[in-house]
Amino acid sequence: MSEVLVTEEFLDTYEGEVMFLSQDLEELAQKFLDGEFTSEDIELLAQNMYDVHDVFLSSSYTQHIAPIFKDFAEFIMSIDVATLHKHDDSIAYLCAIISDINTYINQYFIDRVFSDVYLFQDSLKNSTEFLESSYNSEEGNSSNEDDGSEILFL
Repeated sequence: MSEVLVTEEFLDTYEGEVMFLSQDLEELAQKFLDGEFTSEDIELLAQNMYDVHDVFLSSSYTQHIAPIFKDFAEFIMSIDVATLHKHDDSIAYLCAIISDINTYINQYFIDRVFSDVYLFQDSLKNSTEFLESSYNSEEGNSSNEDDGSEILFL
């Protein structure tokens, strides 16, 4: 079986699941943006990231990116809902990351537009590290000092 057929079969297998994940991610991002999220929403977001991890782990073409989704899910599980409600910047970063992930999985599995997976992997890794740093500094320090850093999303 050729690589093209294996790839098409892989994409066909997960297209429906990705459509449901995408819808969940859109709804969750909106809840976070509206400030109407609960600890259950955080758990659901983490579970969705574990599901994305499982999808990417299922193919030799994408399994190298899967650990980033798992690490992101584990970080999400560590978020305290009350603390996050106090920090608009962290919420905005989280929503931007959710949007990037949603866009990428839709392009890959639904639209079948293939972009450089390594570029996305590096961007996602850097974005999640920035979010973790932002959340952890806000959690321990309520000052909003500008450290000169910024995050760039694709």
